[in-house]
Amino acid sequence: MSDVFDDTLAAAAGSFFLLPGCETVTYYPVSGTARKISAVITRSEPGKMPAINALVMNSQTGGISSELVDTGGDKIECAKRAGAPPKLLRITEIINQDAGLMLLAAS
Repeated sequence: MSDVFDDTLAAAAGSFFLLPGCETVTYYPVSGTARKISAVITRSEPGKMPAINALVMNSQTGGISSELVDTGGDKIECAKRAGAPPKLLRITEIINQDAGLMLLAAS
């Protein structure tokens, strides 16, 4: 049975990625094909862990599905610092999630 609140969260999730600060990153699932997705990236100070937090859509088609994310093998490619070359970072943790969005830590 569908939950109206979850349906509303999922439907509204895409609007976060129309805001300034959204970046296109490459997601590399441990099994599957790499693809470009939108993410809002928060960068840590140099030397701090995790290197980044990435807010992505909790969606198999528009982002990353929380049911399929593998924190032991999936990776995301983005710059650790704004303007720096992109680096391949391992997704280490799902910090938070709901039906529309998921916040990931990557180092």
